[in-house]
Amino acid sequence: MSRGIAGGSVVSLEVRAEVFLAELPGVREVRTFFGEQLTFGPRITLQLSTLAGDRKAREDAVTGTEMMSADELAQELSDSGFKRVLKPFQLRNLATLMMLPHGADFSVPGAGKTTVALANFALQRSRGAVMRMLVIGPIAAFEAWKVDSVACMVDAPRLSVHAGPGGFIPRGTELLLTNYNRVAADYERIRDFVAETPTQVVLDEAHRIKRGAAGVHGRAVLDLAYVARRRDVLTGTPAPQGANDLVALMRFLYPGQDRTILPASAYDESMGREAATVRETGDAIGPYFVRTPKSSLGIPDPIWETVTRPMGPIQLAIYDALVGRYQHSFSLPTDSRRQFDKLGRIIMYLLEAATNPALLTAGSDSTDEVGFAHPPLELKGNEPLSKLLASYTEYERPWKYDYVINAVREAASRGEKVLVWTTFVRNIRALTHELSAFNPAVVHGGVPPEDSAAPGVLTREAELDRFRNDPECTVLLANPAAAGEGISLHHWCHHAIYLDRTFNAGHFLQSQDRIHRLGLDPATETRFTLLISDDSVDTVVNARLREKVRALADLMDDPGLVRVALPESDENHEAPPAEGDDASAIRSHLRSE
Repeated sequence: MSRGIAGGSVVSLEVRAEVFLAELPGVREVRTFFGEQLTFGPRITLQLSTLAGDRKAREDAVTGTEMMSADELAQELSDSGFKRVLKPFQLRNLATLMMLPHGADFSVPGAGKTTVALANFALQRSRGAVMRMLVIGPIAAFEAWKVDSVACMVDAPRLSVHAGPGGFIPRGTELLLTNYNRVAADYERIRDFVAETPTQVVLDEAHRIKRGAAGVHGRAVLDLAYVARRRDVLTGTPAPQGANDLVALMRFLYPGQDRTILPASAYDESMGREAATVRETGDAIGPYFVRTPKSSLGIPDPIWETVTRPMGPIQLAIYDALVGRYQHSFSLPTDSRRQFDKLGRIIMYLLEAATNPALLTAGSDSTDEVGFAHPPLELKGNEPLSKLLASYTEYERPWKYDYVINAVREAASRGEKVLVWTTFVRNIRALTHELSAFNPAVVHGGVPPEDSAAPGVLTREAELDRFRNDPECTVLLANPAAAGEGISLHHWCHHAIYLDRTFNAGHFLQSQDRIHRLGLDPATETRFTLLISDDSVDTVVNARLREKVRALADLMDDPGLVRVALPESDENHEAPPAEGDDASAIRSHLRSE
């Protein structure tokens, strides 16, 4: 309970109530071990009673409380001061969520989850259940909450953005926006904001807490659950890596009850995509979430193109030399932290070599996502690999770069715009130079959001606005970590090219929905192009992403997800996901070369 210690002495300990409640299983173990009885004061007794009431409300909801009709719900919503007219599928989702004490909206990105959440808040507030709302989500999503809260409500809630420790939270704030980092860094103030007045806490892009108690951000959010009056989670990709990703979400929605909801196999990460685990977990969570699939949005399926080409002779020699260097690095299972860190670096090197080997000698950019940080490839200077890298840029340009340059040139000649996705900021910097004639807009971790940018500094919002509205800006260069969530580009751009991808299925799925979402003209053709270097790590990543998307489709009972999110047909959709994890897939790739 160390994270919750607020004071004490040699003979006593003061611990925050929500941390005490979060660690009740440990308290029970101590009580059993020492054979001691525990007595609780009125505050803890009241909170334990609230948790018991929560459990009963959940059980009652699952056993089948009669749902309000769409007409009744629409009328109550209008009477509450909500002015936006919900679509039929949004009303159905709202009716289900209102039956639950806490609920999840797993609708695909672009289905209007923000609108439904605001409608939920309007009804909860009019019924007297809550008085204000806290939204925790990525900074990129703040704009949607700002715009929609005004568009949805006659009297828009007084909205503030939490800037982190030391930032000012005005009195009277009714809708507070913050992100996961800021909650962890300023937990006490956020906890007090939620606890002092009945508050609805919404996690937007909630898959970000999938590490749960093992992550700093997840731990803070899970503790916060105990002081929230109402809890809701929103994400179109609730389990990008498998069933285990759902554990943290259920712990937030129903603290202390997750093990009575989820099957035991969901807690074993290695079983997360096994057919039986997926089936059992999908059945278990069914009563607690709503989902609008892409097929309900009335938009055409995208057109997929997979471009697989051999690497140039020098690039191929570099790639083969790199594989040879690491071929025997993992003869034993990768089970130590050091081994995992080493494997992570190797994956980054392989991805770079399959796209642009020139990146190998530079290492990660300071603005790359933290998980992708890696040093330059270590070279002695006299090995063949060192000589190949030294001469690479003199004799060759990566075929993927040539493809992107030609695609952007052709699109510009037709007055069209192109979105280019890449993992590495150094690719963005290189392509910014190569595509300078097309005035590229750039969004990555080093381009700050408007709410935290210094005066005069270029912001993400400004770059996105330029891409949308400047006819001379015909290409956006972005990485999914910074621009994969909370951004709508479907009215301006209809072609996205993936220079490279990682094993992160959430990034892959979320990035697609920037240009393929609700509101797209039914006559509009959306195209996705995957660039894959033949016989490289690209093919391993592609296979792993297919497995993860299929598993998510099974969990959500949404077979259409495979059709719209993957380039190949789903003829083999019923086949169980392959055994093993990403690490074993890379080890197999290294050994097979």
